[in-house]
Amino acid sequence: MSASATDYIGMWYRARARLGIDDRIEFIFINPGSGKRHTVALRHRDHDGVGGIAESLKRMGVRQPPMPLSRQTRAPAFWRRWQARPEQRQPQSPQWRIFTSTADEQADEPLVQWLTPQQTRALRQRAEAMQVSLNSLLLKALHLAVADTLMTHAGPISWCFPVNMRGVVPMGRPDMNLSSAFYMTVDSGDSLAHLDRTIRSYLKANIHWRYWHLARIGRLVGQWGVDWLCGRLLNGAQHGGSFSNLGEWQIDFVSGGLAPDTVFACCGPGSPTHPVANGMMIVNGTLSLALKLHPSLGASETVVQDCLQRWVDGLGVSA
Repeated sequence: MSASATDYIGMWYRARARLGIDDRIEFIFINPGSGKRHTVALRHRDHDGVGGIAESLKRMGVRQPPMPLSRQTRAPAFWRRWQARPEQRQPQSPQWRIFTSTADEQADEPLVQWLTPQQTRALRQRAEAMQVSLNSLLLKALHLAVADTLMTHAGPISWCFPVNMRGVVPMGRPDMNLSSAFYMTVDSGDSLAHLDRTIRSYLKANIHWRYWHLARIGRLVGQWGVDWLCGRLLNGAQHGGSFSNLGEWQIDFVSGGLAPDTVFACCGPGSPTHPVANGMMIVNGTLSLALKLHPSLGASETVVQDCLQRWVDGLGVSA
């Protein structure tokens, strides 16, 4: 299969934009000393999170680090891409609280918090001691924060889990949309060990490969067909959001005239069916957490702040 410069995943975000749903990804540079922040806003139709990191650094004049690659070294056999879903538990539609804030009371941009390098190391050590992945800790804390602040009662809901496909699929451009995903059910009572096993089982079952092929249906139906399908899906299943971990990076901010301890964060736009937009990554040893709620929830900036703080507190690391 040859590489194509056509961004078939980006077609979905172009379709969403035509339906009035923002496809902006925001990349935020924060000077921790002054609190000053600079945002580079890109369109998801052009880049996924990893590709957007590269493009935003380029626009800021920062030296480009290597892009992270898929953990898979080669594509699985075609039949292995269509295995059964590894869990049978079905999610419920999230029971969102009714918020009535005005547009002026809602946050215009993602809110960001970060751990110190010492706290980030402590979080790693906690994950290692419990023999689970860092993703399991982050997802559990996020889900509990969302359940406590945004939902009327906690039930099992689905989260979209993006997976980087770079290095294992043909790339027309390294900064285009080269991510797939799978959907997993998360409940407040799930143990960290259960979440860790579930994440691993989905990856082992190659469910993200199934979605990779399905998401590239634009090759067959074109943009018009994707537009029609997107409209139907927006009236379909409801999810919590995308759990967007952009990985770990070493970035020379000084090369772009920025402070060496710049905090770098990323957050996508969310949508009515995936309203909890978030982003996390470790840059130069510092974990950043970004959160934004889609306007369809009607939640105020104060609610976002509360949810974000509970997410941070739920990680269980102290100053």
